[in-house]
Amino acid sequence: MAARIDSGIRPKLKTARPKSGRRPKPPRTRLEDLEHLKIIRQLPCLVSGKVPAGEAAHIRYASAMYGKPVTGIGTKPDHKWSVPLCAWFHTISSEAQHRFGEEWWWEQRNIDPLFVASKLYAASVTMRDAGMAEAEIVQALGKIVLAAHHLSMPLAAGDQG
Repeated sequence: MAARIDSGIRPKLKTARPKSGRRPKPPRTRLEDLEHLKIIRQLPCLVSGKVPAGEAAHIRYASAMYGKPVTGIGTKPDHKWSVPLCAWFHTISSEAQHRFGEEWWWEQRNIDPLFVASKLYAASVTMRDAGMAEAEIVQALGKIVLAAHHLSMPLAAGDQG
């Protein structure tokens, strides 16, 4: 066995981190698309069908299925994760989106807002890139919203859907 030589210098602990350490992650850049939000506000409300909705409601909860990252206090969602809501269902009513747990609120209305938002954004970008007029884009995206709105409505007695 070799004898240990005492040099008087203490060895560094394995748990000690170097001073450079890990650098903090840079803040996530937010996708801002003001033209898309302008179009969203002109669409029918996803819940009531009121035209125009007037407000773009951003979806805050995360979803691995849609590749939507977590957003919370101090982190705003990308503009592509927005759907049209009238002020009543967005903020005013006692049953507004911002007054409840968001996922539960959408589940109660049988609407997948992330699916709708992803369809709206894909169509919006495609049509704007193709140089279509804003009125044509609003009309086409309005059909997507109305289809999602009608799918969310419960069937009346005797309806076969």
